Amino acid sequence: MKKSLRNKIIVLLIGFVVIMNLVSISMNYNNFVTSNKQFSYSTASTVANTCSLILDVDKLGTYVNSGRRDSAYYEMWNKLLDYKNTNEEIEELSVVWFDEDGGHYIFDTNLTSDGAFLGDKKDFDSKQLEQKEKLIQGSEVGFLVYQGRLDVYRPVLSSYNIPIGYVIVGISTHGAEKEQHAYLLNLILITCLLSLILLTGLAFLFSRSVIRPINLLSEAAAHYVDTWNVNTKESSLSQLTIETGDEIEQLFVSVKKMESDLLNISDSLSIATWNSEHDSMTQLYNKRYLDEWIEKHNHEFEIGAIYFDVDNLKKMNDICGHESGDRVIRKTAQFIQKHQPRNGISFRIGGDEFLMLIPNEPERFIKNLTEIMKEDPETYLSEPEDEVKCRIAIGYAHGMASADMNDVIEAADQKMYLDKQSHR
Repeated sequence: MKKSLRNKIIVLLIGFVVIMNLVSISMNYNNFVTSNKQFSYSTASTVANTCSLILDVDKLGTYVNSGRRDSAYYEMWNKLLDYKNTNEEIEELSVVWFDEDGGHYIFDTNLTSDGAFLGDKKDFDSKQLEQKEKLIQGSEVGFLVYQGRLDVYRPVLSSYNIPIGYVIVGISTHGAEKEQHAYLLNLILITCLLSLILLTGLAFLFSRSVIRPINLLSEAAAHYVDTWNVNTKESSLSQLTIETGDEIEQLFVSVKKMESDLLNISDSLSIATWNSEHDSMTQLYNKRYLDEWIEKHNHEFEIGAIYFDVDNLKKMNDICGHESGDRVIRKTAQFIQKHQPRNGISFRIGGDEFLMLIPNEPERFIKNLTEIMKEDPETYLSEPEDEVKCRIAIGYAHGMASADMNDVIEAADQKMYLDKQSHR
C-alpha cells in the first residue's frame, strides 16, 4: 500500500513539475520576446520622435508641392544622415508621403544605388497595402513588421495640423531573434536540469516531513486569490514559511520568486501603459490617448475645448537652443495644469500644441476660464534675458453632446490662431 501511494505521489509530482515548467518556459519566453519587441519599438519611436523635431514641417509641404530643394532641405537631410549614422540598429530612415500611386520620398538616408531623392516614387508593398487608406490620409499607423525588421511610422503634421507624410524608421530585429532562440534553448535546458534534480531528490524523501509542507504549499496556492491583499501585496503564499532544508523548500522559494517576478512584470506593464498614454516631457496625456478618449466619449456630454499654442517656439529652439525650447514647453504644461479644473483633462498633441477638454460645463464657464488664462501674466513664457519671446496663444470652443468633439476642437484651434495673429 505504501509503495502504491508513493508511486501515485511521484506520478503526481512529475505531472505537476512538467506543467509548471511548461507554464514557466512559456511565460518567460513570451515575456522575453515581448520585451525585445517593446525595446525595438521604443528605440524606433524615440528615433522617429527625435527626427520629427529635426524637420521644419512647414518647409516639407513646400518641398512636396514644388519638388525643389534649397539649402534648408540639405541641412535637414544632413541632420537625418548624421542621426542614422550614429545608430547602428537603424536600417531605414526616410520621410515619405503617400497617395493612390504609392509613396513619394521627401528625404531618404539610404546613400546606396537603391536610395531615393525628393519626389522619387515607391510602390506600396504588401504590408503597406493593408494600411493604404491610413497612409494616404496621414493617420496613425504605428508600426509594420517585416522579416528581420520593424518599421515605425510617425505622422508628420504641419503647423496647421495638416498631414504631410511620415517619418519612417526601420530597426533591425535580427539580433533580437538570435537572442530569443538562445534564450529559449537555455531556458529549456536550465528548467529541465533543475526539474531532473528536484524529482530525483523527491523520490527518496516522501515522508511525513515532505508531504506536510507540500500540503501547506498546495493550500496556500489554492487560496492565493482569496487571500491576496491588493494594498499590501501579501497573500497566503507570502505569509507561509517552509524550512525543510531540501528541494521542497527550494520549490517554495522558486514559487515565491515566480510570484515576485510576475508582480514585477505587472508593475512594468502598468508603467509601460502609463508611458504609452502620456507625453514624457510634460507628463500630460498624448495625442494617442486623446484619440482614444474622443472615440470613447464622443457625443456623450457637452464639451468645452481650450486650444493652446506656443508662439515662436521654433525660433526659440533655433536661436536659444532646444534646452530653452524644452523649458518653454514645460512651463506651458505647468500653466495649463495650474488652470485645469478638477473635471478637465489636458493633452500635448504636438510639438507646441496643447489641448484641454472640460466635460459637462456650460459655455460661460469655458469662456470665463479662457479669459482668466489670457490675463495671467504667465502666458509670457520667456525669461527676461531670452532673445526670443514666447507666448501662449489660447482659443476656446464649446459644443453640446450632439456636436462632434473633433469639430469643437477644430473651432478652438481656429480661435487660438486668431489670438496668435492679434499679438503679432
